[in-house]
Amino acid sequence: MPSPYDPEILRNTFLGWKKLTGKTVTFESDILISTVTYPLASTKDSRNAGENNGENGENNGENGENNDENKVLEIIRKTPSITQPLIAIETGFSTRKVNRIIASLREKEIIKRIGKTKGGHWEILSD
Repeated sequence: MPSPYDPEILRNTFLGWKKLTGKTVTFESDILISTVTYPLASTKDSRNAGENNGENGENNGENGENNDENKVLEIIRKTPSITQPLIAIETGFSTRKVNRIIASLREKEIIKRIGKTKGGHWEILSD
């Protein structure tokens, strides 16, 4: 089993963090203490990902709902293999709101999931 301090494992960890958050991991060390800093995504992305900020669809009316659906559809168009939690981060919507939008789009037969939850992708059937 490779050591957790293997340079290749550390490099992949740091690159994975940058890919996930868009932020670079910093590593500082002196003789006695080493500090690794994993910065979080922007405040908007990290703190609002689980909050709906009053955007639960009930207050938006029909036009707001369509606008939200269009935001989600545009993200799916760009990245068909994207997951619902990542859609939530990109839009600033709660994961529950994204779940409701996806369910609505599926019910209207606008999108369809091809394959498994983790390994599949979205297919846009109509706009």
